[in-house]
Amino acid sequence: MSNNELFKLDGNPSLGKTLPLSIQHVLAMIIGNIAPAIIIAQSIGMNTEQITQMVQYSMICAGLATILQIYGIWKFGARLPIVMGTNFAFVPVIITINSSYGFASVFGACIVGSIFLIFFGLFIEKIIKYFPPIVTGTTVLAMGISLYPVAISYMAGVSNTPEYGNLKNWSIALTTLIVVLAIDHFAKGYVKILSILLGIFAGYIVSLFAGLVDFSAISSAKYFSAPAIFPFGVEFHTGAILTMVVMYIVTSIQVIGDASSLTVGAMNREATKDEVSGALMSKGLSGLLTAFLGGLPSSSYAQNIGIISITKVVSKKIVAIAGLIIFALGFLPKFSSIMTTIPYPVLGGATLSVFSIITINGIKLISREKMTNRNAGILGISLAFGLGLTTVPASLAQTPVWFQTFIGSSPIIIATLIAFTLNLLLPRNEEK
Repeated sequence: MSNNELFKLDGNPSLGKTLPLSIQHVLAMIIGNIAPAIIIAQSIGMNTEQITQMVQYSMICAGLATILQIYGIWKFGARLPIVMGTNFAFVPVIITINSSYGFASVFGACIVGSIFLIFFGLFIEKIIKYFPPIVTGTTVLAMGISLYPVAISYMAGVSNTPEYGNLKNWSIALTTLIVVLAIDHFAKGYVKILSILLGIFAGYIVSLFAGLVDFSAISSAKYFSAPAIFPFGVEFHTGAILTMVVMYIVTSIQVIGDASSLTVGAMNREATKDEVSGALMSKGLSGLLTAFLGGLPSSSYAQNIGIISITKVVSKKIVAIAGLIIFALGFLPKFSSIMTTIPYPVLGGATLSVFSIITINGIKLISREKMTNRNAGILGISLAFGLGLTTVPASLAQTPVWFQTFIGSSPIIIATLIAFTLNLLLPRNEEK
């Protein structure tokens, strides 16, 4: 079979040519997909079995979301080779919602947020003009900055333990980070794309010799397990719902950018309106399924789009098989339990580089527009409130709980709302 099949959207390359490329996509996304689940589960005090379940459900839901995005149903799906997986941006929001209303409320909020996003995607052509680069860039910048404390805390180790912040933890975290940076800046091709995975592997090896890896979860894990409906329950609370609706809108901007990046980088054309709308509606539908199965909200993965843009291999079959592999791995708790043995400092060292990339992407988005007094004001005020209110949560102590959750749960929420509002209110003719 001709190699040309690899470079056709509906190409049908042989399994021998497909499988290695599919595995590469799995390797590129797997850490980004499981890390949020591990971080959230550990942060809210889940036991070992529940942490394994969270990883398991994240794999299953990522596989479903990826396949839906590729092949689509009705108007759902971009019908492009887009890999979907758990979104880091939801980490601080979910942790805060859990502390206010309990973990079951996360899934109720995700159901409403997903339905809202489906309608948002349906009418995106009329709505997108209200989200220029100064708004989306401020959102992404706040997203990256809000995740730094998570990475730093993990680099220091397990909080509230005598070992937290000791030199051993920091040495392992920095070793992981250095390996990631070295590969990212000096390697080329596929190796460069796998920098985070290889960094975690290096940090894991060092952790083994340092005695930080605990294998007890593996022996107790089952070989096979299927997900249940609402395994963690479901509840509906106004504050959680409002927060999640905004988060779904915020993260939809990333999907729009990734879809455009894919078509421009690999197909030399802009994404069509149907592709963009389908991508968002598919994110909403997969979010709905994910909420029922106990998974976490997903989004498109830029690293996998980077692979496609570099190689120009756009065959949907390749990414679909990657989605099936991810989906199948989710039914194997033994595999999920292995992922949970990654020590905190290793995760922290690897994810710090991811969060820094998110921050820089926000700066790049903002730089697409001239930094006028108007745009500087939007950026400055939005970040001031977004970061300020979450840094000093006591400032909202006398407000209702739903308001504290909605406004104070994440810098992303308040920064986006203020940037969106100021963009509508402030005049645009100041440079005239």
